[in-house]
Amino acid sequence: MNQTIGGLADHDPVTLQAAVSGALATVFRGKFCDIVLPNRKAATFTKNAVIYDVGDRDRTFFFLQSGFVKIGTITPDGHEVIYDIRKGGDVVGELCACEHSRPDRAVALEQTEAIPVPHHEMIELLRKRPDFLSLLLEVFCKALTQAYQQVNTLAIDDTLHRLVKVLLDLAGKLGYPTGSVVELPTLLTQEDISQMVAARRERVSTALNSLRRQGAIQYSSPGRLVLNLEALKTYVR
Repeated sequence: MNQTIGGLADHDPVTLQAAVSGALATVFRGKFCDIVLPNRKAATFTKNAVIYDVGDRDRTFFFLQSGFVKIGTITPDGHEVIYDIRKGGDVVGELCACEHSRPDRAVALEQTEAIPVPHHEMIELLRKRPDFLSLLLEVFCKALTQAYQQVNTLAIDDTLHRLVKVLLDLAGKLGYPTGSVVELPTLLTQEDISQMVAARRERVSTALNSLRRQGAIQYSSPGRLVLNLEALKTYVR
C-alpha cells in the first residue's frame, strides 16, 4: 500500500474508520461527560506516550482533561496515518465501543491528563438511561452523515485543497489568534501534517511552499506555522 495522492482509494478503510471515530467522539462530549466523569481520577501521560495502540484489547474510553493527542492508525505497509488531533474536552478510544481489538492508536503530543472509563461501565450507564441513549444515537447519526460527506470530499480533492482543509481544521482546534492571523503551536511536524493529508511529505512540502508564496501561510521565528485564514478560505470556497 502506497501513501500517494492518486492512491487515496488505498486508504478507504482508514478514512471510513476516521469517519466513525469522529462521529463517536462527537457523541461522548458535553452532557455525557457531566454524567459519567464525576468522582473519577485522571491519569497522566507524558509527551509521546502511547495511550493505547493498534491491536490492544483493553476496552477503555479516555476523556481528555488537558493536553493534545493525535489519533491515527498504521497501514498494512507500516505507514502511520493521522486522522485527528484532540484536546481537553474530547474523548479518545471511542472505537472500543464497536471493536474488541483496537484498530487505532492514540499518542500524547504533550503532557496530557485523561480520565479512563471502562467500556462495561459506559454500557451500564446507557442501560440505566434509555432516554439518553436515544439522544446519543440521534447525535451519532447526524455526525456520521457529516463525516461521510467529508470522506467523499477527501476522495476527490487534490493535495492542496486537502492540505488547506487540514490547516483550517487545526486552526480551529489548536490555533492561537494573533491579530488577523492564527498561529499553530509546534506540536505537529511536517510529517504529521502529511499523514493527516494522506499524501507524501514531498508533495505536502510543495503545497506548503505554494501557500507561502501566495501569502496564505508563513513561518514565525520559533518555527511555528502562521495561517492567514481569509486567504486559506479562498481555496475552499
